[in-house]
Amino acid sequence: MQDEILTVQEVAQLFKVSERTVRNWVERDNLPAIPIGKRGYRIAKRDLDAWVEERKRSRKPIEDEG
Repeated sequence: MQDEILTVQEVAQLFKVSERTVRNWVERDNLPAIPIGKRGYRIAKRDLDAWVEERKRSRKPIEDEG
């Protein structure tokens, strides 16, 4: 089964944050992503879910910087 791939915009809509915030998560907070072009990313739903669960376990907040 193929993993669902999300755009930065889709992740931003899910979390109700800006697209800049999602890019910051990728660039600063180790959210796994596939680079597309110069500034674009695609994020596997499975990786996003694992990243969120890891943050919950470590009690590290997900920052909204945008």
